[in-house]
Amino acid sequence: MLRIFLSILFRFGTPLRWALVGTITFLIDYMFFLAIYSANNSVYFANFYSGLISITFNYFAHYIWSFKNYSNHSGTGIKYLVNLILFWTLGTILLKSLITIGLEVKYAKLIPIPIIAPLSFLSLKFFVFRR
Repeated sequence: MLRIFLSILFRFGTPLRWALVGTITFLIDYMFFLAIYSANNSVYFANFYSGLISITFNYFAHYIWSFKNYSNHSGTGIKYLVNLILFWTLGTILLKSLITIGLEVKYAKLIPIPIIAPLSFLSLKFFVFRR
C-alpha cells in the first residue's frame, strides 16, 4: 500500500506533495487553534499562534519538498511572508465572521480552507516558489 502511495505521489508531483503538506499543516493548525481558543476565547490570538506554528512547518516543507526550491531564503521568505499575511488576514476575517453569526468554532475553522487553499496553491506556485 505504501509503495502504491509513493508511486502516485512521485508521479503527480507538486500538486500531490502540496496537498499532503497542506493536510499535515491543517491538522497542526486545527489542533493548536482549538486548544488555544478554548484557553483564552480569542479568535485572533488563537488563529495567530496556531498559524505561526503550522506555517513554520508549512514553509520549510514546501521549500524543501513540495516545490523543491533551493533559492535564497531571504527572497523566498519575504514573498512567503506577504502570501502568509494576505491569506491569514482573509481566513481570519472569514473565521471571525462565521463565529460572530453563531457557527460553532470547530466547524467555522474548517470553512475557510476550501476557499483559501486553491488560491494559496496558485500563489505559492507562481509567486513564492516560482523557478
